[in-house]
Amino acid sequence: MRFSKFSCVCGIILVAAANLPAATPVLNAINPRGGQRGTEVALLFQGGRLSDAKEAFVYYPGIAVSKLEVVNDATVKVTVKIAPDCRLGEHVMRLRCASGITEMRTFWVGTYPSVDEKEPNSDFLAPQKIALNTTVHGIADNEDVDYYAIEAKKGQRISVEVEGMRLGNTMFDPYVAILDSKRFELAASDDSSNIGQDCCASIIAPADGVYIVKVHESSYRGNGACQYRLHVGTFPRPTAVVPAGGKLGEEIEVTFIGDPTGPIKQKIKLPATMPQEPFAAFCQDAGGISPSGIRFRLSEYGGVVEQEPNDNIAQATKAPALPGSFNGVIDKPANVDFFKFAAKKGEVYDVECYARRLGSPLDPVLYFVNAGGGVIAGNDDARGPDSYMRITIPADGEYGFYVVDHLQKGGPNYFYRIEATPVRPRLSVTIPKVDFFGYSQERQAIPVHRGNRWAVLVTAGRADFGGDLILGTANLPAGIT
Repeated sequence: MRFSKFSCVCGIILVAAANLPAATPVLNAINPRGGQRGTEVALLFQGGRLSDAKEAFVYYPGIAVSKLEVVNDATVKVTVKIAPDCRLGEHVMRLRCASGITEMRTFWVGTYPSVDEKEPNSDFLAPQKIALNTTVHGIADNEDVDYYAIEAKKGQRISVEVEGMRLGNTMFDPYVAILDSKRFELAASDDSSNIGQDCCASIIAPADGVYIVKVHESSYRGNGACQYRLHVGTFPRPTAVVPAGGKLGEEIEVTFIGDPTGPIKQKIKLPATMPQEPFAAFCQDAGGISPSGIRFRLSEYGGVVEQEPNDNIAQATKAPALPGSFNGVIDKPANVDFFKFAAKKGEVYDVECYARRLGSPLDPVLYFVNAGGGVIAGNDDARGPDSYMRITIPADGEYGFYVVDHLQKGGPNYFYRIEATPVRPRLSVTIPKVDFFGYSQERQAIPVHRGNRWAVLVTAGRADFGGDLILGTANLPAGIT
């Protein structure tokens, strides 16, 4: 692979004249931290130097600002309308002030009505009573344990999910458990491969009665910044999806795995073009929809799903000629999955194995083999725990891939997706981190005040092509040259 980087400096001038303000506005938080689809919510944007706020920016469809009111220098009240079909999960917002623009802060959209935690609720025998299909806004303080009581019928699914670390307030590692009325723990979760240090759990109620949901910081060292959104309901909460991706524009059937009711089959219509935001597959059935989706690959190529048994090259799942994808699950310890395909001499492919990047616990080791199963090439951790290799077909014939877990582990949620695609030129253009906290490229901003200019270093990283690059300035807003 040919890969190189270079940097250049460009200047931006906004031609309309104005005075340079003395201070930059700051946005520290948006409260409450989330809202329900199909409702209107009043949000408090809290920070500093906000008295000249003019507009609230929302970056994805589904949330519309209906009113903005400056309360004081530290608070702006923003009323938003959340569409009934608004994308679930994280959204980002910021304020535009006369003196500049603020940082982005997050706001979360769910399907359930919200209630606030009401202290005292730290006694198992005196929990806060809530209805099923509710979202609780709470805080896990130091040595604090929060208990919530719900009623359920025998055979009813009870699912819980906590948004804590994902809210981005502080280093908060939440723990959640579902207990019966006798204090026996029926399910518990600390971390989840799908949602990182946040947690989720799900059970089928063994009897009619009261069940208790327990939430605390995993080491009991919370604080006032450890806010959480606890979803408690009858929604499905799978931990894997197969296939783990699909072809743009197609409707495909997927199988969600890991829900206590068993595998759930569902058809998903994929977007025709690559969306701006990351795509996820949300499981939905008669009990509701999962609060967060499972990361899902979108591709211009079709693929196959493994057919067991495929534990050796003779039993390998047959796939069409490359390019394409291969999907499966390392469903038990020491399992091996083989795929085979036809290819022609001289063809070159980039081969990626997606597992950890999609929220799977699998640590894949990927091998490229000949028709007899002999290894031609292999890779373990080229993409963090995931695998990558570039292969060149040595002769016309049949070849294969096989994948195993690095530590010979396995389970029903050890899903993966292998993609073999033609080698294509790649270009990325980024700017250095210009803020103290090191925000991502998406969340950085450089305000250029009217009548002034700003110079910024631009870093271009390219692979598999050479020659000069031309820095384009098309489609700039009016007034910028």
